[in-house]
Amino acid sequence: MNNHPETSVGAQPRSSLSKPRYYSHWLTVAVLLITLLTSYQAWLIAIEDLEHERRLYFDFRVRQLVQSIEQRLAAYEQMLYGARGLFAASGLVQRHEYREYVSALSLDQRFPGIQGVGFSLWIPKTEKDRHVAELRKQGFADYDIHPIGERDFYTSIIYLEPFSGRNLRAFSYDMFSEPTRNLALSYARDNNSLGVTGKVKLIQETEQDVQAGFLMYLPVYKKDVPHDTLEQRRANLLGWVYAPFRTKDLMAGIGGELESDLGLEIFDGETLNEESRMYGSAPPANIQPLLTSKQQIVLACHPWTVLIHAEPNFQARVDQDKPLIIAGSSVSLSLLLSLLTWQLVNSRSRAMALAQNMTAELRESESRFRAMADSAPVMIWLSDTAKRYYWFNKVWLDFTGRSIEQELGNGWSETVHPDDLEFCLNHYTQHFEKHQPFSMEYRMRRHDGEYRWLFDTGIPRYDDHGEFVGYIGSCIDITERRQISMALESSNADLSRFAEISAHHLMEPTRRFGSFTQRLRNSLKAYPEALGNEDINSCLDYLEHDAQRLLGLVRDIQLYVTADQSRDKMTQVDAKAAAEAAIQALANKIEVAGASVSVGELPHAYIDHPRMAELFRLLLDNALKHGRPANSEHPLRIEIGGVSDLDVNRYYVRDNGDGIDAEYRQRVFEIFERLHYRDNEAGTGIGLSIARRIVSSCRGKIWIESTAQNGTAVLFELPNIEGNKHDG
Repeated sequence: MNNHPETSVGAQPRSSLSKPRYYSHWLTVAVLLITLLTSYQAWLIAIEDLEHERRLYFDFRVRQLVQSIEQRLAAYEQMLYGARGLFAASGLVQRHEYREYVSALSLDQRFPGIQGVGFSLWIPKTEKDRHVAELRKQGFADYDIHPIGERDFYTSIIYLEPFSGRNLRAFSYDMFSEPTRNLALSYARDNNSLGVTGKVKLIQETEQDVQAGFLMYLPVYKKDVPHDTLEQRRANLLGWVYAPFRTKDLMAGIGGELESDLGLEIFDGETLNEESRMYGSAPPANIQPLLTSKQQIVLACHPWTVLIHAEPNFQARVDQDKPLIIAGSSVSLSLLLSLLTWQLVNSRSRAMALAQNMTAELRESESRFRAMADSAPVMIWLSDTAKRYYWFNKVWLDFTGRSIEQELGNGWSETVHPDDLEFCLNHYTQHFEKHQPFSMEYRMRRHDGEYRWLFDTGIPRYDDHGEFVGYIGSCIDITERRQISMALESSNADLSRFAEISAHHLMEPTRRFGSFTQRLRNSLKAYPEALGNEDINSCLDYLEHDAQRLLGLVRDIQLYVTADQSRDKMTQVDAKAAAEAAIQALANKIEVAGASVSVGELPHAYIDHPRMAELFRLLLDNALKHGRPANSEHPLRIEIGGVSDLDVNRYYVRDNGDGIDAEYRQRVFEIFERLHYRDNEAGTGIGLSIARRIVSSCRGKIWIESTAQNGTAVLFELPNIEGNKHDG
């Protein structure tokens, strides 16, 4: 009988059992090593990204801080131009008028850091004794210019408001006697521009809280005299309006709510030492700042060097956990991938379970991403393809004090100011439908009930396949910036009102001047010998001519002051009808000049009809006066035309004259600027200034194109949609 070994049906050789087991182990280890190495690289990249992000945010904050300083200084410069305008309108302003003007500026509320607004009078040596006597008659019995001494020229601070406290120390001080101030005063006078001193100690300083200071100067020239050349400016100088600043007071609050994040140092000029330091202090020697930046601010050709470094608080503004999050996520992902590999080799069921775990991890990663977005220092929103907002970051929700459920969809619009809501939604919808980036300004109610102005910027988003998926946008609070702008506009409005009232009161005396001149001529008819005298007739002619010219000047000043004010309802105006009205108003002049005027088809523009007609009248009158050809045998031809271009319309008034040189094409729009093409042409020099003021108030632009062959064309652009006029 033969014997055979017994074999179980289910039994398998040992080698077949161990092979899959070792294969799964080696594959799992290989995947783990590769993913850990990748995680390490991702961690290094995250650290580099953190440094880059920190640098970007620091650079943004530096630009923001420098812009805040420049904007604050620019606001003070505009304030000085307003003060100079007061002198330009009235000549030498009286003390009470100056006090009332400066009081209206509300310096303490609107211009932090400024010590006052003053006026320093230019006094030749020969006028010193008379000046001192005059001031003593005004009630300043002990008045004298200091420092005492013999000089060819003197200056004296005769106005400085508020005229109290520290400012009393500066009264009658001769700033021209001190070299640093002398340099800035001379620069301002000779260049008819702003002059800024280097670092000085203000006369207002006492023994307590001594600060570095500087001064801004703007020259004031005598009224109705030329000051185009260096010699004229020196000969016709009246004085300077100026403002003294204590640097520490000036910089108070310049960084806003996040001021403690950055350290600020300001040096006069480009030399960095304690003698030139105007503001701030160096960081401690044992602490090396993480980030530093060196910037330069130039004021009237005078440089400031600005050093900015990150303070310890700055670190909290940038998410420091990103590398740790990525490292933790990557290591977790590595372990998960390794486990997934082992599961796939061993079991499909385990692979399915692991896939579910991966989904949970991805959702967690999304939550972490949104957490990082919440730490951004701006208000961020997201919308879908149906124009509905579906996500807001924490900064937004903290600002509004509302929950994200309240903001979803169009709920966010409930906090928009009612006056801005229609514009806001229309602007958003128009750009959304075209998938175009947009920006707008509107008011939104903060959690404390106050409406704040926001600057909202939105850009379209696309997925990896180029499909539109909605918008992402960000908002910043610009309330303080608008308040400064409104303060300047209010100051300019006061000056405009002053000029308007002055022109109104001048109108009646001007008319009487012409009327009495005519009555004098009629009275002389009783004296044939006098009436036949050539000198007498010539004088009367000059008087009548000057009366008419003065009357035209007063009328043009009134038109200039009110040029930015609509005279009728703002609507889509028939430009051709306005041009024909202007031609009708100047029919006599056109006939006398022997000119021909043609009008083409003109597109409508968004403006009021009276000002549109006034625009064409001013430009047509200018062409009649100055547009005649050099060859008198050629008749004057004037063409009025226009074209439409996107959301603006362009119009022109063209003549066939001999053109205007390029260097004068901008100057002719300045007030009281005239080009004397012919001696017999008289004008006030305001016409083109009025035209520019009308166009600018409608957010348009105006310019001149001219050649000797094709004559001169004055072109201007105006908006043709109402949306262009929204204050936002």
